[in-house]
Amino acid sequence: MGDERGDEAAQRRRADVYSSARIGAAGALTVVLVVLLVLDVAVPDYDISPGILLPLQGAILALLGLEASAFWRGVR
Repeated sequence: MGDERGDEAAQRRRADVYSSARIGAAGALTVVLVVLLVLDVAVPDYDISPGILLPLQGAILALLGLEASAFWRGVR
């Protein structure tokens, strides 16, 4: 019985670590996106192609989608 509690606690800690990593990565990518958009507006000759913006937005949404899925399933 004590071993099962230890396993549950280890799984909960692992889920928290993955959750923190996903949220941190999404936050970092969001900062990059904001910096790119500010540069696009502030610098006249600086153009950002959709080939850069769309994958970046997709990665942010995928990370947040994984986090939302884990939240709804009750993993967190």
